[in-house]
Amino acid sequence: MKRKRFPFSFIRFPSLYFYEEQQIIQEPVQEPAPEKQSDKTQAILTAVSPLVSVFFGGSAGVNIIPPLICWLVWKDANPLVDKVGKNILNAQISWAIYTVAACLSCLILIGFVLAPVVVIAWIVFSIIAAVKAANGNYDYVAPFTIKFLK
Repeated sequence: MKRKRFPFSFIRFPSLYFYEEQQIIQEPVQEPAPEKQSDKTQAILTAVSPLVSVFFGGSAGVNIIPPLICWLVWKDANPLVDKVGKNILNAQISWAIYTVAACLSCLILIGFVLAPVVVIAWIVFSIIAAVKAANGNYDYVAPFTIKFLK
């Protein structure tokens, strides 16, 4: 038996077709990569490193060597250490200059008061910088810091 076809079954109306919705696929936005734990650790070590000189006599200039070593070793591989290292080195160079100036002012007797104040302020601001770096504030710049490295 032959099937009976309806006369309209062969007519196709464009308005009756269902078109699939075009999906706009957006490329994923590249967010900055989260900081790795080793990056943070290196940045914290760079910030804490000036305090090592307290154990070795704390003479002016010795406080520059540990952060300089950390910065030179890790700055290319870790941009966080580059930023923290520059801030710490600027602060340590500044405080070394202030300590030398305070010691030289002992010749006019004001240095006997000024030198201990400068050394205590250096230790306090170095501890504050280390704590700020440990808490994730990598942009901290100690007071009275001269920018040598930009």
